[in-house]
Amino acid sequence: MSIFSRTSSHLPSVRDLPDVHLPDMSRISPYTPLLAGAAMIGAGILLRRTAPDTLRLPEPARQPKALRDVRTRSDAARAARDGIARFMPNNLTKTLGRSLVLMGAATIAVRMLDELVDDDSARY
Repeated sequence: MSIFSRTSSHLPSVRDLPDVHLPDMSRISPYTPLLAGAAMIGAGILLRRTAPDTLRLPEPARQPKALRDVRTRSDAARAARDGIARFMPNNLTKTLGRSLVLMGAATIAVRMLDELVDDDSARY
């Protein structure tokens, strides 16, 4: 029998799967979003402080090649690289760090505003 065949007698059926008990959501602390937001802010600050050279992108050429000047594959690759590098950030870790800080701050802000409203009709 092929290992890629769709019918196999050794696969469990739905009846053989164990019962999964989900955790009671009322037992989760209301401060969990605050802790998660603080963790995202901390990770974002750490990423912004460290800028490893492995994620540093090359600087684009000062004078981009015109498409009519592209003759070889290496010229085409260089022109494509320079075109992409024009709108990419210099170091991706700083951009990821900034995004994490913003997401963490937004998480904390939403949780704090939710506490002020004290409304159970949140639609997010």
